[in-house]
Amino acid sequence: MRRRHQPVHLKDLDWYKYVRRYFWDDETTPYLIPAARLHRRQAEYEILAYVIFVSLLYGAVMLLTMSGRAAYADSFGVSLYCFIVVCIALVFGVTRHFLAASAIVLAPVGGLVFSLSFDIYPDLGTWDRVLLVGFSLVWLRYSLRLMHIARRYPEMPPPPPAPEG
Repeated sequence: MRRRHQPVHLKDLDWYKYVRRYFWDDETTPYLIPAARLHRRQAEYEILAYVIFVSLLYGAVMLLTMSGRAAYADSFGVSLYCFIVVCIALVFGVTRHFLAASAIVLAPVGGLVFSLSFDIYPDLGTWDRVLLVGFSLVWLRYSLRLMHIARRYPEMPPPPPAPEG
């Protein structure tokens, strides 16, 4: 009599737990956990990742505009706006204050308004503009999540103790 083999699932393989640890961990990458269920350490990791993202993005744009190599070069207003956004992001990362989070929500809106209103790239196609608007809307939605996290941060429970062993 022939024996049937059980199907192998990805979760049954040894490498799955190691790969999953680097790409998805409820402690260090809690992006899909509702903000109401986060504890302080998870919120701190999420805020840190957002601050790094915004600081690097707006810092690079600021350096490009100051160097004169961008399509909108020598624009003092753009450099100043990017500098202000980087400063607000750093203040948000350090203080985790609700007002700083409220100010950083305007970063995706300002970037979208700037890129669409000044017509930086006039040959930008329709699908490119749709992609730019879509990315900005997703970023805005995520920024609102961070504002909610900052509002709840003072009442968040402390992280659970690390398992011994």
